[in-house]
Amino acid sequence: MSIGRFFLVLGLATGLCWLAWIAVLFFMNPAENSPVALILFYLSLCLSLIGTFLFIGYLVRGLTNQTEMPYKHVKAASRQAVLFTVLIVLALMLQSYRFLTWWNLLILVALLGFVELFFISYKKYNK
Repeated sequence: MSIGRFFLVLGLATGLCWLAWIAVLFFMNPAENSPVALILFYLSLCLSLIGTFLFIGYLVRGLTNQTEMPYKHVKAASRQAVLFTVLIVLALMLQSYRFLTWWNLLILVALLGFVELFFISYKKYNK
């Protein structure tokens, strides 16, 4: 699959996920703590954020580092998109239960930073 076709499919899927998230907001009330509404809210938000961050990360990597092959940009951007989405969604979940404080967020950022450093170091030493 070419990069152009990949991003066409990614753009369509991300747009559908954003539409699904908006539909959950308008047609379901996640504030009622309905398990189905909460699952659909977080699932559609996760998928739409992953697609959006992957596209933005690929563009930033493509503009700043033009010497690498495009598939390597996609690999790194997708990993970082998932980690950043996990950060945002976990922060939203903590906030919904009123557990989000600055030190909880700092611990979460440090934990995800260590995960990213693990992937970077694993890539360097296991070629």
